[in-house]
Amino acid sequence: MSFIDKLSSSVSDTAKSLGKKSNELMEISKLNVSIRKREEEILKLFEELGQYVYGRLKRLNYISKSEAEATIIAIEKLEEEIKTLEKLILNIKKIKYCSDCEIEADDDARYCPTCGKYIGG
Repeated sequence: MSFIDKLSSSVSDTAKSLGKKSNELMEISKLNVSIRKREEEILKLFEELGQYVYGRLKRLNYISKSEAEATIIAIEKLEEEIKTLEKLILNIKKIKYCSDCEIEADDDARYCPTCGKYIGG
């Protein structure tokens, strides 16, 4: 293979690699935006719940869990969605992750250093 062929191949491989990295960064950015939107929704729900509880307690009216249950369920759903989006980001970045301990592991780890669960190899 001539020098020009090697150079051309190298440039082509570099361009492909940069294109892939660019796509990965765009996808991660989109996922981060989705996470931020869900975090903002959670804050709004917390605020609404807090105002409701404050208003009730101010009038010496107690509340039951059932009165707040719909909001609590909505918050928990958003928190689960955030965890899923964060796992997608780790996948794109090719970072190993233990779903049981919710910790990142070294690239060469096959098992979670905390719980011993198999995380890939």
